[in-house]
Amino acid sequence: MSNFSVIMSKEILSQKDELMNVKRIRNVNDNTALRRWRLLAKALTCSPRLMSQTKDDISIRRFTTFGLVSPLVLVNVVTDPGSTWCEYSTVINDKFYDVQIRRINKNFTANELIGFNNTGNVCVWPSEECLAYYLLKNEWICRNKMVLELGGGMSCLAGIFAAKYCNPSGVALTDGNVTSVDNTRCIVARNNMADFVKCGVVQWARAARALRQTEYSDKSAQCWTTESGDESRRTEGLYNVILSADCLFFDDTRIDLVETIYGWLDDDGIALVMAPKRGTTFQKFTEAAIKRGFIVKIKERYDSEVWSCHLDQLVNNPEYAPDLHYPVLMELTKK
Repeated sequence: MSNFSVIMSKEILSQKDELMNVKRIRNVNDNTALRRWRLLAKALTCSPRLMSQTKDDISIRRFTTFGLVSPLVLVNVVTDPGSTWCEYSTVINDKFYDVQIRRINKNFTANELIGFNNTGNVCVWPSEECLAYYLLKNEWICRNKMVLELGGGMSCLAGIFAAKYCNPSGVALTDGNVTSVDNTRCIVARNNMADFVKCGVVQWARAARALRQTEYSDKSAQCWTTESGDESRRTEGLYNVILSADCLFFDDTRIDLVETIYGWLDDDGIALVMAPKRGTTFQKFTEAAIKRGFIVKIKERYDSEVWSCHLDQLVNNPEYAPDLHYPVLMELTKK
């Protein structure tokens, strides 16, 4: 065999080995993602104590709440067998705040969660709790403003509290999943806010694509899509305040979320993004927002009570991991 043939044979074998390594890596990643979603799917059925005993450390829900907003199951409320109504309440400066939230009694499968692309459909996470609490303590942020919540999950808790107590001009509550939006409509009706609160399906990839397509065209010719209930193609009208809680988890939607916020935020508006740092996900979103043209302000100590709860968890809860559990506040404004 010639030297050339030997070299070519070695190169072919090397390429085969490389392909096999790629396949092995993909299999590992797929299995890791599946385990992650299976753990998240247990969030409704497993107690935090049981979840903490799981040996797999992938996205385990060891910490559930800072105790800022307390849920209470309403036992005397007529409802369907597939749901439960709860009162979420808090007291701030001797003032009582409460909203009624509908929980879906369902064990979500890993495939359903992957389809949702939104873990907020499983439960209310600390970021949503902290954002709701922050808005109630700073009611002026939403007063007389048009407010939009993106990726609100099953409850849109922050948007619901803001709608009821912060005196906005109007509110739009959105998620990428139809089931979540239908549930939010029930919540809006239950809290007697249907006259000024709108609910719709918004998928960031579609919204970002529509906004890019109309960036240099006549935006007045576009409107909300109403036939299918998917309002991702909305390109007219802007919001003064945009809310987003714990929506930075997925790398593949980061740029689309940034684009959607930028396209729908008024020039003088503000977007409040609340999420844990989770490794590099928060930082990467920050970099993408700056690149798009946002002025970014990061606040870790945005509220004295939340910070106090955070410090208490650090001392008394061995399962508490700030990188995974403590929500940081990001404020986005346009240059």
